Amino acid sequence: MNNDEKDEAMVHKPYHAWMQALLDGALAAPARVQLEEHLAGCQNCQANWAALSAVDRLFKAAPMAAPRGGFAGRFKARQAQRRARPRLVWGAVALGGGAVAASAVVVPLGVALIWSLLRVAQQPATFVALTAGTSATVDFANTVFDALLIAGRALLAGALAQPLAWAGAALALALTAAWLVVIRKLAPQGSVR
Repeated sequence: MNNDEKDEAMVHKPYHAWMQALLDGALAAPARVQLEEHLAGCQNCQANWAALSAVDRLFKAAPMAAPRGGFAGRFKARQAQRRARPRLVWGAVALGGGAVAASAVVVPLGVALIWSLLRVAQQPATFVALTAGTSATVDFANTVFDALLIAGRALLAGALAQPLAWAGAALALALTAAWLVVIRKLAPQGSVR
């Protein structure tokens, strides 16, 4: 395309836009007068207008295509599925993080309980007391409780001297709090209080 053809195309460009606007019913009266004057003298634009008008008539004559039955329901279901995917992933991440945070608290207590039970089970007198009667069982429960209390105090005393233990406890609490926040945000409205 040489320069003259480019200049000619630029001269006709606004008229092409006006033709589209006229077909859409959005062309102002002064521009419509200018377009009609131009069409009277320009064969290139007359051919373009005839083609555009023919296509517009075909579109207007064609029946409106309707979607298949159930389209709206399928569309809404797909949208809900797309929105649920990130929630599902974040829910799994939150659940895993919560499990890690909970295990940071539960595992030391469980180890202390097992250690206490093993120590108590090694004592022959404790075994006899367990089989002797109800009062002995209550005494055993008190002993286990005391053992857990002693183990908890020992863990606390050791943790007070260890900054790493404090950092681990703080991290476990922070992870648990973050897990609760994420679960609350991911839960459907009204289900988690």
